[in-house]
Amino acid sequence: MPWKEIGLLAALLICILLIRRFGKRHGEDSRSARLMKKYATLTPELLEGTPDEELVEAVVSHVLAKAADSRRPDPVMVLSGLPQPFTVVYSIWAVCKELARGSYKSLTHTATREVLEPAVDALPVVGAPATAEALTALRAAHAAKEDTEEAEKAFHRAVEQECPLTLCAAYVRDHIPQLTGTDEVDSLEA
Repeated sequence: MPWKEIGLLAALLICILLIRRFGKRHGEDSRSARLMKKYATLTPELLEGTPDEELVEAVVSHVLAKAADSRRPDPVMVLSGLPQPFTVVYSIWAVCKELARGSYKSLTHTATREVLEPAVDALPVVGAPATAEALTALRAAHAAKEDTEEAEKAFHRAVEQECPLTLCAAYVRDHIPQLTGTDEVDSLEA
């Protein structure tokens, strides 16, 4: 009798682990996977028809789709082979999303730390200089091992005022030829 109960408990445990592993992951990844598939190839028509609130996700999904296609999925490595507008949008998106979820210290323990410098450079490009200054001050406070609470609050205030992700959507609209690779074709035809 005890062996039968142990076997049932082991089977139940395996079922629970399988459900947690595959059931939960499928639901979480479905939107991301759908966006990566939709934006794996960017065309002017696709981006022009994309609503403003999805433009940043379109560019980010394109970068992630390219990373997923590589042998070693790494969005930062993928960015090095893409035109500058991809780095501008992706770095701002990654830093803003990471700092919306957690602290600067936690950000430094993620892959997002690799795009901090590009984000600082990109924020003024999209029209968010106060956010760039606040991020620079936050980085300096962290590097000096100072308390970053006030610097993080200043960053969040700057983000709230300037809305860099909204500015990124306008930036994407202005850079569709570079993002889709049609700027070279246009210049050759001229």
